[in-house]
Amino acid sequence: MINVNIELFKRTTPVKKIEIIENLTQTELGRVTEETILKIVKETGRRRKGTRDYEFYINPDRRKGNNWNSVVEGLWLYKGKLSVMVYVQFDNTDTSLIVPFQYFFKKGDFRGTVKRDDHYGNPQTHYYVYDEKDKAEVLRSFCLEYVNTKYKSKLNTNN
Repeated sequence: MINVNIELFKRTTPVKKIEIIENLTQTELGRVTEETILKIVKETGRRRKGTRDYEFYINPDRRKGNNWNSVVEGLWLYKGKLSVMVYVQFDNTDTSLIVPFQYFFKKGDFRGTVKRDDHYGNPQTHYYVYDEKDKAEVLRSFCLEYVNTKYKSKLNTNN
């Protein structure tokens, strides 16, 4: 079994790293630790001017969601706390949300809610759900974006 937390930072070619990430199983992706994600954000994320905060956006081509009504846009490190940026689309509106990393990636399904008023002013609750498979694909997109961002120049010369 491959340990992603080690393989991602080994001295191997970027093409080999991408191949390894794409061939990982759901259980192997589930073993990605928060420390690994934190290292990814600090190494390849954009630093916010004048702060110690980082934003790590995923390329729209590599973004993964729940195949229903939401997509994970990236990660946000704010005051030392890691959060997931989720874009949710509903019938008549859409919104971006910040969800704490530990809460989003805890064991089991993640069920998020958004409370919005409809056009009559009545409160409506909208849901978006991520199961273990969806969360594993989100972690895969984080790892792929890391490799593609960090080794961009090496990957472009190989094509």
